[in-house]
Amino acid sequence: MDRAVSRSFQILETLAQASGPVRLSAVAAQTGLQKSTVHRILGTLCELGYAQQEESGLYAASLKTWELGAGVIADLPIKRVASGYLQNLHRDTGETVNLTVLVGDDVLYLDKIIAPRPVRFGARVGSRVAAPLTSGGKAMLARLIDAPERLARIATRRTLDADALLAELAEVRARGYAVSGYSPGVVSTGAAVIGPGHAPIAALSVSAPRERLDAGKSKAIAEAVLETCARMAEAVNRP
Repeated sequence: MDRAVSRSFQILETLAQASGPVRLSAVAAQTGLQKSTVHRILGTLCELGYAQQEESGLYAASLKTWELGAGVIADLPIKRVASGYLQNLHRDTGETVNLTVLVGDDVLYLDKIIAPRPVRFGARVGSRVAAPLTSGGKAMLARLIDAPERLARIATRRTLDADALLAELAEVRARGYAVSGYSPGVVSTGAAVIGPGHAPIAALSVSAPRERLDAGKSKAIAEAVLETCARMAEAVNRP
């Protein structure tokens, strides 16, 4: 691996994942690189247009970074067919709807429609979360034969009970959907979109504050998620 290229992407990822413009010293602290190295690479990224320096002296990723990601996402088959299904699921449930895909051992949020009364602590589009912490992630893991290995890897960086999760994944396979309470006070219900070869290619989830849910609404959300995932799977798999 080329060290200069690796450091450049490490710094760019740090900028892209930050919640706002950051100081050079903060980038150095987060990446573990020398300030002089960070300064040099930030200068190059700014010249190339992938980063920008604010008048305050803080640094941020530029929209050119977004352009690259947007181009990649636009070519994903699941993203091309998802929009209408997400809109319908949002309309039917009245809650926040998420589209995620599995990237390594994490879920990546590809799209989201926010409820009129938003869910607190929701993951933003473009963010990653360890798969077992989300309903969509658990729904996809439940369909994978290497789920035990994935959970073991995640357990090295997150505190989780792999045995309990494996038992939960068996229940998810049986009923078709998963439930997660990763965000405090929020319940998320998710199911996998199954592609060719019966492999999960994405997941849909609906997130709602616990106080807005009762047994009837929870059941209706689960049924709506399952039905929408089935329809999306038909659209994606259609010749």
